[in-house]
Amino acid sequence: MPTAESEAKVKTKVRFEGLLKTHSDLMHERKKLKKSLVRSGENISNQEKSMALRQ
Repeated sequence: MPTAESEAKVKTKVRFEGLLKTHSDLMHERKKLKKSLVRSGENISNQEKSMALRQ
């Protein structure tokens, strides 16, 4: 029995690792976007409060 992995198995492994990296990158970007939206929402909320206090 050969100890080296078959070519098909190696290709599958490389493809899977690529997909896994892409998925993690997308999830990381999604979290960054979500944080950004929350912060901008907080800024808008703070601006509305300051506008209300001025009036």
